[in-house]
Amino acid sequence: MKIIIPVAGVGSRLRPHTHVTPKSLIRVAGKPIIDYILSQCLTLNFSDIIFIIGHLGDQIKSFIKSHYNFSMKFVRQTEFKGLGHAIYQARNLFDQDEDVVILLGDIIFNAHLSSIVGTKDNMIGVMEVTDPRRFGVVMQDENGYVTNLIEKPENPPSNTVIGGVYYFKSAHALFEAIRYLFDHDITTKNEYQLTDAIKRLMYTGEKVKTFSISDWYDCGEKEALLETNEHLLKKVNLQVRIPGSIVIPPVYIHESVEITNSIIGPNVSISEGCVIKNAIISHSIIGSDATVENAILTRSLIGDNAYLYEAPREMNIGPDSEIASSR
Repeated sequence: MKIIIPVAGVGSRLRPHTHVTPKSLIRVAGKPIIDYILSQCLTLNFSDIIFIIGHLGDQIKSFIKSHYNFSMKFVRQTEFKGLGHAIYQARNLFDQDEDVVILLGDIIFNAHLSSIVGTKDNMIGVMEVTDPRRFGVVMQDENGYVTNLIEKPENPPSNTVIGGVYYFKSAHALFEAIRYLFDHDITTKNEYQLTDAIKRLMYTGEKVKTFSISDWYDCGEKEALLETNEHLLKKVNLQVRIPGSIVIPPVYIHESVEITNSIIGPNVSISEGCVIKNAIISHSIIGSDATVENAILTRSLIGDNAYLYEAPREMNIGPDSEIASSR
């Protein structure tokens, strides 16, 4: 079995941070998003993990190769034509037919993947959401078998959506279904969608069943990332004490951070090398080697190497930026 993780997207909703950092390497609760995904992979018996890279792909490749030692391959996607197109880039790495797990590279989730691998059916992870219009919507029968899939509908017929976790018994059958989309120019919203390939599999007689995903967290834009940070910090529940400052848990503060006369928390993550002076920070993520001085921050996303002095209350500034109202 192989695992495919597409991480080629430009992450436009997380700009300015993704101008210089790929979305999967954005940190939340002290770790890059990709670390959470790979922790799920390492519970499985696989031969290779295939990463579909594109925007800033060399950073992803360098990070994974320096932090992990499993068998890995990297395939570059040069054109961005949808998730189905991204997955198809891995086709030449499947010399023989085998099963495949696909995990999207910008979500954090909890699922018992070992329970679905090797099952007799193709499987897709699903969850319930209040606003399904941003997702692939799933319709299923009373036994959990998929009857229809609709990609990002304006009027959703269901609140059950695809959670970005898939298992296919035959990689070759999946690639053939995607190839069918290309040959017949079948697109949704001008992209070759994985949902359309799954519908093609179903049309050819393949069964697709659902399984539930718990603790699913979106990391696609600022507010979602801050909410994910909050949920994950509550799970970690680290106890941090800093002389001369007040820490309100839950927080993640790297051991190298220098904090003076400040109030930190709740729901704050501060990466390595930061300097915090005379600041009040809550509900925020601070990147590495940033400096925050004489500032009150909340619901803020601060990039690596940023400098803030007497900054406004709510900020979203990218790496290597400087904000100073007076000095």
